[in-house]
Amino acid sequence: MMPFRTTKMLLWLAVFLSAVALCAYAGLWFLFSRERARIESAAVSLTVLRHTRENDETLKRLLSETAEKRARAYALFVERDGAVAFLKELERTAAAAGAKLSIVQVGAREGKAASGASARGGLQTLVVAAEARGSFAHVLRFLYLVERFPRPLTLSRVSLSQGETGEWSGVFELEVLKIQ
Repeated sequence: MMPFRTTKMLLWLAVFLSAVALCAYAGLWFLFSRERARIESAAVSLTVLRHTRENDETLKRLLSETAEKRARAYALFVERDGAVAFLKELERTAAAAGAKLSIVQVGAREGKAASGASARGGLQTLVVAAEARGSFAHVLRFLYLVERFPRPLTLSRVSLSQGETGEWSGVFELEVLKIQ
């Protein structure tokens, strides 16, 4: 009976050691899988970081290469806080033409331009109503100079009239794009 008991004990010992080995293998496999996932996550993060740095460097290079062109493009529009400077530019132009300018009203146009592609592009239409006084030649010269401004603007209404004293008065409304 002794040999049977030893064989039984050896069988249980073998089963126990196999179970311990299987548990150890499962535990090590789980730890290895977790570490592998962390390494893959770190590798993906490093790749994303490298691409981000490359994009930043490309963007910086592009910004430096296009600085002059962007400055010329921005000069086409009235700056965000540049409405006063634009109005002073109009007054200087009137003085250079020999006319006296008075600004009647300044506002933003509501309507299709405000809700269209201009608004989506960060632009709004600035509407300026003004009156220029002087001789006929001076008022026309002023309008000529305004049409030749370095930024696109539209004279939407122009009305010329001669007063009793012989002085001409030009009332006009112009529209220019302004950065919002």
